[in-house]
Amino acid sequence: MIERHQIVDRDAWLALRRENINASETGIVCGAGGYGSPAELYAEKKGLRPPLIDTGTLKRGRWGEAAVFEALADERPEWNVRRAKVYLRDPVLRIGATPDGFAIAPDRDGFGVVQTKMVSRSVFRAKWLVDPDAPIAEGEARPPLFYQLQTLTEELVSDCGWGVLAVVINGEYDWTFRLFDVPRHPEAEARILEDVAAFWRDWLDPGVMPPFDPKRDEALIKILYPADDGTEIDLSADNRAAELVDDLIEKRAGRRRLEGEIGPIETELRGKLGPHTYGLLGDGRRIVAKAIHRKAYSVAASDYRSLRIGKADTQPEEQGDDEQHRS
Repeated sequence: MIERHQIVDRDAWLALRRENINASETGIVCGAGGYGSPAELYAEKKGLRPPLIDTGTLKRGRWGEAAVFEALADERPEWNVRRAKVYLRDPVLRIGATPDGFAIAPDRDGFGVVQTKMVSRSVFRAKWLVDPDAPIAEGEARPPLFYQLQTLTEELVSDCGWGVLAVVINGEYDWTFRLFDVPRHPEAEARILEDVAAFWRDWLDPGVMPPFDPKRDEALIKILYPADDGTEIDLSADNRAAELVDDLIEKRAGRRRLEGEIGPIETELRGKLGPHTYGLLGDGRRIVAKAIHRKAYSVAASDYRSLRIGKADTQPEEQGDDEQHRS
């Protein structure tokens, strides 16, 4: 049984979303990327951090949704398109979706899902076009997998027979409209349901945080653990922790070594330039040394957690360059 909830209150909609894995989140649970990591998604569902709804990219998509529907109406005037304003969910499978719209097309059977996207020209070239040098309007393009999974999930939950990604590519001086079919795919839908069930079974229901992604979860870790509690955890059996410490010490030493080598090079070059602003090299490159005025400013008080490494059986004394590179 699919529940339909009219979206009249943003807070109520967000509360409903917390109870389900939603279409925009299936890319995360299926390992296809998207806006967030598994640990971030877990933290959001458990109320450990606020939902990601107001980042610059998500705001642009929300504000630009009306423009995409306007473009779709211009490019497909024969379609009957309606914006949705409804949240759909299966309370048993705990999966949900907020389609942007639905459509009826004369050459297609039944209702279709419309998912809208605003994409910058540079991102479309890098992540959508098969050949980044191809024309934006006609070049062969493939939507990122997590967008396809989002649209497939909306088709699955709404039981629509077809779906499209309606995309406006915004440049500095013009916008380009592209439409991508996302047909129903039973095998992919089965995988979505399997991975959603596994995320509930392995992580959310038992209350176990998924492993952190070191490249994506820096901000999350700072939110979850802003202060220390004065206790000690035994990591003596954690070989990975020991490897990380060795790697950190090596990288910090390399950074200090490089910083010590850069200074004398810059000093020698400044001496060669003397009072001159520019220095022309034999291969056509230029050295530039302009005087820059830095206005006075004050830094607000803040708290952060330093990360230092100590020798065995001693208190940590290894300097971590924390004043310049705060962990």
